Amino acid sequence: IFNPTPTTMKFIAVAVAFLAPGSTLGWAPKLQSRPRGLLLSASSIAEERPCPSSDLSPKQPKNKEVDGGALLSGVSLLVLPALLFPESVQAAVAGAPNALPSAFAAYGHYFSLLGNVVCICYERFVIKPNMSDDEEIGIAIADSLYGVFGLLLTYTGYLRLTAYEKGWEFYSHEPFFWVKIGLFGVLGASSFFNTTKIIQRSVAKQTGGDFQPMNEKLAARMKQICNAELTALAFIPLMATLMARGVGYSNSIPWQAEAALDALIFGGLSFKYIKEALDFEDGPLETEEVEGAAP
Repeated sequence: IFNPTPTTMKFIAVAVAFLAPGSTLGWAPKLQSRPRGLLLSASSIAEERPCPSSDLSPKQPKNKEVDGGALLSGVSLLVLPALLFPESVQAAVAGAPNALPSAFAAYGHYFSLLGNVVCICYERFVIKPNMSDDEEIGIAIADSLYGVFGLLLTYTGYLRLTAYEKGWEFYSHEPFFWVKIGLFGVLGASSFFNTTKIIQRSVAKQTGGDFQPMNEKLAARMKQICNAELTALAFIPLMATLMARGVGYSNSIPWQAEAALDALIFGGLSFKYIKEALDFEDGPLETEEVEGAAP
């Protein structure tokens, strides 16, 4: 069985590259039949190009000749990269069985990230003091979808981390991966404030409790949370591009320490925002008194 080394394959590729032009000349009779000189005599031109007026016989269809040299050159150009870089071909063949599930996992990851952006932007521009019933229901639906997209983002990210892409052994030693996880923790923890307040208001409205229109203070705070979430989402793709290219890769820092730091950030911020939401005083809507009105 012929099992050449990469050096042998590259030597064969260079040989093919040098032999292709010669093969082209050998397989192209048109190139050989033409005069090699750059200047042609008048008689030769007249013989090759007869007068149109004297050519009264019906034109006969000409047989199209296949240029074998051009065909061989095209085939050699297609085969040349595979011979020069056999490692790339082997990698492509090795990843072929998981190509389809890997593609769907990547698509789900990107789609869920885009869904999170849409949901947060909807909340950011709809939340305002004294919202209508439809607007209250709208932000509740958007926040629910935000949770669904967050779960999908986590699940597809886990698949890409363990089953596809470069694998856990690579990402666990990549510092920008842990920065990305930390930003994702900030994103999830900060959303607990808005989620808690939306749940409280929905339950109070459906059960006939002490439901009051949203005041200016709560609306401003919820918009601040949306701004923080969008900021974290803006930097997560940047961290992903850096970690995928191995920027800052190092085995010196144990991944357990980086994971513990991210868990501490997520746990601490989650407690902070949930406690803030539960202790937040959602008072009555502030009304401006009109001064100097006419008697």
